[in-house]
Amino acid sequence: MTMPPPMPHSQRRRAMPMVGAVLVTLALTLAGCASPPARFYTLTDAAGAAGAGSPATTGANVPTAPYAIEVSPVAVPEQVDRPQLVVTRGGGRVDILEESRWAAPLKTELTSTISRNLTQHLGAMDVYGLPRADGLTVYRVSTSVQRFESVPGGQAALTAVWSVRRVPGDVVVTCRFAGTAPASGDDGGTDGIDGVVAAQRQLADRLALGIGNAIAASAQGTTPHCER
Repeated sequence: MTMPPPMPHSQRRRAMPMVGAVLVTLALTLAGCASPPARFYTLTDAAGAAGAGSPATTGANVPTAPYAIEVSPVAVPEQVDRPQLVVTRGGGRVDILEESRWAAPLKTELTSTISRNLTQHLGAMDVYGLPRADGLTVYRVSTSVQRFESVPGGQAALTAVWSVRRVPGDVVVTCRFAGTAPASGDDGGTDGIDGVVAAQRQLADRLALGIGNAIAASAQGTTPHCER
């Protein structure tokens, strides 16, 4: 079989820039098709968790309460029990945002937020999953979220039933929390996600505050009540 004659050197030189241009165009096209990097969010506000009302501590935040708390894992609805943020749109539509994710599973985010707020508000250790000394009074916190709705540019809604049990002892109180908070849509180009996460963080803090007040009242010998 007769082989075709080699390409003249001058033609090869003209073809090389064309090949380079094609490769550059292909690279830019692929870069344009690549998914944007994911943004990760948390419900725990490290800067504001120890707000007003937190007890003074000594040393490296040594707990001061003569009792401990035990924050059980929070139960959340299956619809939002996923790594991605789930937001509600008009007409009953929900979107699962692949590029906006929780830093930890949502149930873990809520559990950590409640635990952090209670330990700082009450000055008590969270001994969940840890052995504890005999005779130590423990307030066991159980929380079940019934509604966790996020509407970017609109509002966030959180509804939960929670109970506190004194161990040893009986259930101290069982309450229902239902709250909403406005979610700002002006958040620097993240389509309202920053605002709705901040609103959910505010609601989680309010939920934890009600639980903490109930524990504090019981520890002081008064009957706790459900806050409205």
